[in-house]
This record gives sequence, C-alpha cells and structure tokens, in this order.
Amino acid sequence: MEFHGTIGGAIRMNAGAHGGQMQDVIESVTYINFGGEIKILSNKDLQFDYRQSIFSKELRGVIVGAKLKLKRGNQKEIEEKMAEYAIYRKEKQPISYPNAGSTFKRGENYITAKLIDECGLKGYQIGGAKISDLHAGFIINTGGATAKDVLDLIEYTKQKVYETFKKEIKLEIEVIGEK
Repeated sequence: MEFHGTIGGAIRMNAGAHGGQMQDVIESVTYINFGGEIKILSNKDLQFDYRQSIFSKELRGVIVGAKLKLKRGNQKEIEEKMAEYAIYRKEKQPISYPNAGSTFKRGENYITAKLIDECGLKGYQIGGAKISDLHAGFIINTGGATAKDVLDLIEYTKQKVYETFKKEIKLEIEVIGEK
C-alpha cells in the first residue's frame, strides 16, 4: 500500500511523528499569495505550533517550495530506523483500510485515543465509517463511507468523550467545505 501526501500539507499542519515535526527541518517556505506574489517565510515566521503553522492559522496562499535543513547520518542506520517506523505503523495503525490518518489531536494532559477506547468506542460504526479496532484515534472507511458518516462519527465520539471525561477533544484532520 502506498501513501501520498504533500510537503505543503505537512508544513501547513506541522506534521510529525516519533518525536519530530516539520518545524524541526524547515529553514524557509516559498508560497504564492492570492494576489499572485511569490513570498518567502523563514522558520520563525511560520509560527509553528502543535499541528499548526501560520498557513493553518491565518495566512492564505499556496506553498510551492521549501528549503529543508537536514542532518547527515549513516545510511544503514537511517534505513533501519525507517524500517522500524514502517513496522510500527503496520502494527499500531489501521493502514489496511482507507483513512485520513490520526483523526484527533493528542490532548494536553491525556491521550485522546485512550479516552475513546475507554468509552468503549473501538469498533463503533456509523454507515461505512468506523472507529478502528486497532487504534481508537483513527476513523476508517470499511467501504462506502460518506463524508456525512465520518462527520457524524466524529461528533458522536466527541460527545461521548465529553460526557464521560469532561474533555473536549479536537480534530487533527481539517474539515473543508460545507458540513
């Protein structure tokens, strides 16, 4: 199974995993604003935060390039680490089903997936959308899920977690368009 994403999307949401995130490697970003002007922002100007950047907070435009600052490393060690991460994902994340990745953000003092699991919601399904049995932080498409199914399942999950733990969980994915 192949996964595809864009560097622009990763920058916009300050994507991260295993203790690293985009803000750790971005030196600068080139974007085109809606006036057609080409602009460049430095790392500090990008206002990175947990799963956010200036592009997700206020700035509108199209990211067209990025200058990265990478560290040199031992090729064999890097390949081993990549293989380790691939095994981790296969064991811990529902990669055999279509999904949008981690649906909910980590809480400030709690693990959101653990709360969802403790609510007994693993496996709960609305239409073709289902909370993964493998990892409660993922909503998977079991086949034919509609956007409404996913959004209804998100709202139901948020409601149940709030009723049970008085914690307001937040989305890591971004819903665009009409609801």
